[in-house]
Amino acid sequence: MSETTTSNPSEVDMLRRLLALVMVLAGLWLPATAQAAKTYHAERYDVQLVLGPDGTLDVTETIVFVFEGGPFTYVFRELAYMELDSIDQVQAALDGQALSPGAGPGQAEIEAGRPLKVIWHLPPTSDASHTFTLTYRVRGAVRQSDADALIWRAIPEEHEYAIKAATVTLTYPPSLRPLETPTLNRAATVETTTAGVAFMASGLDEDEDVIVTARFPKGSLIAAPPAWQARAEARAAATAQAWLFGLAAAVVTVIGGAAALGLIARAYRREGTVEAPLSTPLPPGDLPPALVGRLTGQANGVMGALFDLAQRGRLEIHEQAGWLGTKQHHLELKPGDEPLRAHEQALLDALFKPGRTTLALSEVPMRLAGHRPFEQAVEAELTARGWFDPERKAARIRLVMGWMFGLFVSLGLFLAGIAWGGAAAEAGRDSLIAPAALVGAGAGLFLVSLVGLIQAGSLSTLTEAGEAEAARWKGFGQYLKDVSRGREPVTRPDYFERYLALAAVFGLGAAWARHFQKLGGAPLPVWFHAAAGGHGDFGAIVAVMAASDSSAASAAGGAAGASGGGASGAG
Repeated sequence: MSETTTSNPSEVDMLRRLLALVMVLAGLWLPATAQAAKTYHAERYDVQLVLGPDGTLDVTETIVFVFEGGPFTYVFRELAYMELDSIDQVQAALDGQALSPGAGPGQAEIEAGRPLKVIWHLPPTSDASHTFTLTYRVRGAVRQSDADALIWRAIPEEHEYAIKAATVTLTYPPSLRPLETPTLNRAATVETTTAGVAFMASGLDEDEDVIVTARFPKGSLIAAPPAWQARAEARAAATAQAWLFGLAAAVVTVIGGAAALGLIARAYRREGTVEAPLSTPLPPGDLPPALVGRLTGQANGVMGALFDLAQRGRLEIHEQAGWLGTKQHHLELKPGDEPLRAHEQALLDALFKPGRTTLALSEVPMRLAGHRPFEQAVEAELTARGWFDPERKAARIRLVMGWMFGLFVSLGLFLAGIAWGGAAAEAGRDSLIAPAALVGAGAGLFLVSLVGLIQAGSLSTLTEAGEAEAARWKGFGQYLKDVSRGREPVTRPDYFERYLALAAVFGLGAAWARHFQKLGGAPLPVWFHAAAGGHGDFGAIVAVMAASDSSAASAAGGAAGASGGGASGAG
């Protein structure tokens, strides 16, 4: 008896999908494998350099490429115009046969330019070896200083293939003798004859160049430096002269700017001096926290004002549980009959939109950003007390804007000078004095403007009486800091909430709360409500004080070169 087995249609479908996936992966893998198998190297790279009595250099490069895999359809060589005058009489050959110009197989393209590019076009070639020959004449390869020197990069600095063996042969007129034996920039075997010298090297890695150097008596090959060297020396001399003028322009600008800074400092200098603040255990007066913050230059005056309003029953702070055990804090506006100061009303108007009575504490900086009425109200109250000088504030704004404009002008002058100097040097102009002077003036103005901005930012907007009052409050702030660090004793049981708002003004909210948490015995403020289900311990107020410090900070944030070279490769 025989049995017949039938396949599940779902299994057949799964097998088909698996087969399709295998075919896709094979399609991706095979080209990569073929590409990886396409390699080549130079079995030999021979360069013959023939130095003429007039300093011209005839070059013959012979490269034997071994191609593995394929197909390969071209080989290229780029001749760099580095420290030479011209390249001409360029000819290309393949396996000893000169190639006609063209872009078809068995032809060669010679593209004039900088660099000059030669492309040998091949029929599709795999697993073969061919010999590529390139000949050309170079003018201006010999440079002159204390000798007539040839520094030639015989094998280019860019080639994406290894070279198994290389020979560089230099021949020169029989009547000419080098000052010393020519050298190579790498280890090589040297053979000298009466007609020249030959270097044999092996095992060159990718992008490893070969430079030959030969020095002959001055004037034996050329009567004067080549054109490229003459231009470079003239440019160097012009640059050295120009930088002197640029330095002079920078010095003059800095001196003039320093004089202007001195006049400004004299114009706004205080007649009297304010003594350094001394730590004091009592506040200098009953000043609202927001005014204390503005007077002493603190960024946390807003948070001090909020805690002061909470202590007076106009605000409550509620803690709510957030995601993953985090805590969020919200302000709740409460009605009250007590009249508010102008800056307090402006603060509440900025935070709470009409009809809204709650706000996340983290949103305070965003609500106050760019809100002028609150700041204006604070400054108006300080002005009424004789502590704030609107004219000095206006002067500081003018100075800051002026020096900011100076910074932009200085950058413009500097960049314009650099661009002008680069264009003038490229054009071969002899004088670079004007562009350098522009660069120097720009650099000097930048330095002066930077110092001016610092000076303008430090210009106090307080009156002399305001400076004295600010010093007294800073002394009390130092005392609060000492208390929060345990350097001063707590002499009253109500210290925590009594000075909580002022501690927040001086950025000590979290430190103040942690210190009293460590001491123990301080009750939670009645205006603070811990999260439902929480323990209501003192750690909750520590968290809200830390959040207040963070919110306040957010609100405040607002070797000699060689001739020749180039690249070589195949594909």
